[in-house]
Amino acid sequence: MDPAEVLAAYPEEWRSGRVLSMGTLGGFSGATFWRIDAREGLLCLRRWPPGNPSEEGIRFIHAVLQHVARTGFDLVPVPLQTVQGVSYVRDGECFWELSPWMAGKADSTDRPSPARIAAAMVALAGFHRAAQGFPISGRKSGRSAGIGDRLHRARQWLSGGLDELSALLTPTVCPRLFERARRVLALAGTTGPALVPRLEAAADEQVPLQPCIRDVWRNHVLFQGDRVSGLIDFGSLAVDNVATDVARLLGSLAGDEPELRRLGLSAYGSVRPLGDAEAPLVEAFDQSTVVLSGLNWCDWIYRQHRTFADWGAVEARLDEIARRLESLARQCCGAKHGQDARATRQSL
Repeated sequence: MDPAEVLAAYPEEWRSGRVLSMGTLGGFSGATFWRIDAREGLLCLRRWPPGNPSEEGIRFIHAVLQHVARTGFDLVPVPLQTVQGVSYVRDGECFWELSPWMAGKADSTDRPSPARIAAAMVALAGFHRAAQGFPISGRKSGRSAGIGDRLHRARQWLSGGLDELSALLTPTVCPRLFERARRVLALAGTTGPALVPRLEAAADEQVPLQPCIRDVWRNHVLFQGDRVSGLIDFGSLAVDNVATDVARLLGSLAGDEPELRRLGLSAYGSVRPLGDAEAPLVEAFDQSTVVLSGLNWCDWIYRQHRTFADWGAVEARLDEIARRLESLARQCCGAKHGQDARATRQSL
């Protein structure tokens, strides 16, 4: 199907007007976008990649967005209904959705201002408060599925997967990324062993569960001035603990700068305070994101041979991951030095 065929499923006031292809909008999910200059205003037409999400998944995503909008949270693009009263159009294994075009732009600076960091974390907390009442199947408290999944993957990488991936690195595949990838894998090998005990401890925590975005980072937060004007891209939305979102967004905004991290956590907590069991999960999610995302990128490039529309953006992502891995490696070395010093004093 082409955009015109998809738009034919919607009321006339939303399908008339100029259609402008926007490509991937700089994203890596495989989704493609069109901007529709409709009679009722600017709209965004999105085609999801084949099989991601599933039909059950897209229904869940849309139901959560509709729910938070009904509570008064107006920073999400709620999908519009077709003339048949559904919120998407199916095209084989692909799904299309039409939603309002969210105003504003993501922050493209090396480090957003404190005011923007605080505003973004407040907006995230507002989303979490609005989504908290969404009815989910199963228990509303328990172990974090995200932490359990990361623990499983970390163990796999450290039990031979990292060595296998390192052997696949070759300068003949994506030469411009070879040195970056080698650096990332070396740092992952240094920091990975210390990650497993932290994840094991976090995996046992009983925490509140609710819909979480799970891929909310700085490129998915739109600003007008220092005000957040929208949150976008909910393709990974699923039930988990809010720590997964807090860690993902805070890490992308504040990196490893202690003052900015404290600022962000304080701003989030002013709307939705973290529980005693949730705070340790933030660090576990953050550190595992740094390690595992670097490994994922190397796997996509050198094992799966994926291609991307913007290789410059891939380079920038690997550079950012490497910087955070270096910071994490320093923390690991400092912690090990402290443990060794304590053990020496105890033996005297």
